[in-house]
Amino acid sequence: MSASDYPRFITGPSQPLRPRSLILMPNWIGDLLTALAVVEDKSAQTDEQIELLVPEGMTDLVRLLSPLPVISYRRRSRVAMRATLAEVRARAFDRIYLLPFSFSSGWFAFKSRIPTRRGICREGRWLLLTERLPRTTRDLGVHITQEYASVLNIPPRNPETLRGQRIAVNRVHAGTIVFCPGAVYGPAKRWLGFAELATTLSAERIVVLGSEAETDASVSIARAAPSRVTDLAGKTSLIEAARIVAGARLVVSNDSGLMHLAAYLGVPTVAIFGSTSPVWTRPIGDRAKVVQSDVECSPCFDRTCRYGHYRCLREISVHRVTEACRVMLDARVEGQNQNEELTHGGEKR
Repeated sequence: MSASDYPRFITGPSQPLRPRSLILMPNWIGDLLTALAVVEDKSAQTDEQIELLVPEGMTDLVRLLSPLPVISYRRRSRVAMRATLAEVRARAFDRIYLLPFSFSSGWFAFKSRIPTRRGICREGRWLLLTERLPRTTRDLGVHITQEYASVLNIPPRNPETLRGQRIAVNRVHAGTIVFCPGAVYGPAKRWLGFAELATTLSAERIVVLGSEAETDASVSIARAAPSRVTDLAGKTSLIEAARIVAGARLVVSNDSGLMHLAAYLGVPTVAIFGSTSPVWTRPIGDRAKVVQSDVECSPCFDRTCRYGHYRCLREISVHRVTEACRVMLDARVEGQNQNEELTHGGEKR
C-alpha cells in the first residue's frame, strides 16, 4: 500500500481555548443586581467563558435574571464551604474576579487555587491577589458600576445605559404600583411616609412588598387604603416578588434591594434616599427618579442617625414623592402613546 492509499485528514488551524473565568458576586442583593448588569455587559464583549459564584440565597433569582451559569456559594458551615471549594476547583477556572473586597472573599479565591485572582487591595488581602487594584478603586463620588467595571477589566459605561433582562410577570398584580417600605441596612434608609402616600394616590391599586421585618410598615399602609392595598410583605419569595415588580406600572422604594431589582428589570421607579448617596448607588437605567433631601449631614452612610433627628428622611415630604410618582406615571403613559403611534400609525408594525 502506497502512501497515497492512506486516508488524508484535512485540519485547519487550531482554535485557542477560551479562558474560563469565575466572578464572585456581591453579598447584598442591591449590589449584586447592579453588578449583574455590568457582568452582562462584560459577557457581551469578551471571549471568556464566564460563570458566576452567587450567595446561595440568591442563586434562583440570578438564574431567572441571567443566562450565565451559576455556582451556589455555600458557606454556612465548614462542610458547605469545602463543598463549594471542591466544585470550584473541579471546574479549573483560569481567573477569578472578586467584586466584594472582604478578606474572606480573597481567602476563598486563594484556597480555590485559581491562578489569576483580580480584586481591590483592601482588608489586608493583597498577598491573596495576583492582580491588585488600588484601594482608591472604591470611590463613593462616582457610581458603583465604575468600580465593578474596573474589577472586571472593562471600560465603564454610563449607568443610565445599563439594564438587565425582561422576565415573565405576575398577571394578577400587573399594572399596580408597588411600595417597598423596607431597607435591611437600617432605619436611616427607611422613609416613613408610605401610608400617607397610599392615600394621595387615591386611584391606584397598590401592592406592598418586603420581608417579614417590614410587616409593621405594610400593615399601616394597608390600613390607610384597605380597599386598594394588597399587603404581601413577608409573603413572597424573591422569585415571586421579581415577577410582581416586573409587571408594575411604578415602583416606589427606599434605597433597597427591591429598588435595584426594579431598575434591573427596567420598571419605572421612584427611589427615596436618606443616609446613602444616589451618586454612588442610584438605580441603573434611565427610568428612575431620585428623591432626596439636601440636609448638610447627608450622605453619612450610617445605619442609624448619629444625631437622632433623621432629617434626611423627615424633610422628604409626601407631596414631593407624590409629584415624583406623577412625573413617572405620566412619562410611562407618554411612552406608551408613542409606541402605539409607531405601531398603528407609523412605519413600524
